[in-house]
Amino acid sequence: MSYAVIDLETTGFSPKQGDRIVEVGIVLVDDAGKIEGEWGSIINPQRDVGPTHVHGIRARDVVDAPLFADVADPLADMLHGRALVAHNQAFDVRFLRAELAAHGHAVDDDYQALCTMLWSKRTFGAAKLADVCSLLSIEMGTAHAALDDARATSAVLAALLGRVAGVPEWDQHVARAVIRRSSAAQRELRAPASLSRPAAEPAPAFVETAGSPLWRRVTAPVSSADAGGAVYLELVAEVLEDGVISVDEHSRLDAIADIAGVGERRRRRLHAAYLTAAVDEAVADGCVTSAERSELKQIATVLDLDLPDLPSSPATAGQLSVPSVPRPSVSSGAQETGAAFVLTPGSRVVFTGTLSRERAEWAQAIAEVGLVTGSVTKNCAVLVASDPATQSGKAKTAAKHGIPIVTEAEFVRVFDAFVAAARG
Repeated sequence: MSYAVIDLETTGFSPKQGDRIVEVGIVLVDDAGKIEGEWGSIINPQRDVGPTHVHGIRARDVVDAPLFADVADPLADMLHGRALVAHNQAFDVRFLRAELAAHGHAVDDDYQALCTMLWSKRTFGAAKLADVCSLLSIEMGTAHAALDDARATSAVLAALLGRVAGVPEWDQHVARAVIRRSSAAQRELRAPASLSRPAAEPAPAFVETAGSPLWRRVTAPVSSADAGGAVYLELVAEVLEDGVISVDEHSRLDAIADIAGVGERRRRRLHAAYLTAAVDEAVADGCVTSAERSELKQIATVLDLDLPDLPSSPATAGQLSVPSVPRPSVSSGAQETGAAFVLTPGSRVVFTGTLSRERAEWAQAIAEVGLVTGSVTKNCAVLVASDPATQSGKAKTAAKHGIPIVTEAEFVRVFDAFVAAARG
């Protein structure tokens, strides 16, 4: 089966409320995960472009760009007969269906593309595209640039093909993700007109991930089996990304809840879980910065929650009243580095360097027992390194925030004991 990996940038969250696609990126992939071709373009949405500070597209950039009407037919041809793939497919498919339907290409209401976000959460214990790419050493390019994100997602797809292809549920998802052209007309396949986005500034060589805004660091605290919850919280992070509390935040959350199929009661529980995770991340190193305080206030306001009291001086996360459940835990007594660490369900474990077991294999192993991975954040339990003296970006961030850095052998002993305690 061949694949079409798609990423969209949009003017907002709801095509029902008039939001439109403002950029499309597509990467065509064969059944082995090899790239066959790609196409991307800015699209003139015929309205305001939405959050420029998020997707980087300005009103003047779309003036000479094609309309979606200009690309609809060749785009439908490009997708025809391939399994459509997206990272958080519920969002992208909603917009793609609306735009294609407006130009004579119907997509069934119950159609679902293959979602690399949900499969990555299930397979690797990470959902955010940046976290999955960090784990798998995939080059991200410019975040929120449609073609760059589609390229990154295609690399994630290739990694998943190496792990779960042939699993019955995966094969079922692939089969239902095949998209068919509604028109019987056969046209010569041609690339649609395109317009490239302005060149972005080069990314810095080292990014201190634990100093990133909270919305980038917080891991959605939901099970991989809770697709609606995962979709909802990933999109909530995009609402928080703009850094501004606006009068329409709640209508935006309503649109997201509609996409995810999340009811009001479930929504309130997800909001509380997200705020708790954000507080845990902010206080993990014993110090809440002024920027984190502001972000926590924003999160609480947007989610219509009361913010718990935060420490006014360095404190540990345990000094905050945060809901918890009894959890088995194991501390390291290994001597290789002398670093002690604790694993509990939901702990974040990050890997760096060449290990005896592939990082993707490690990620799958820890995901199966309820641990998560991704980039290094303040709430990371441990960094597992081939050499604890490494000067990698992950190690620099871990050292700055007091996160234990251990050898693979140290981690294996604690991990095996954790699994035994959890099952016992």
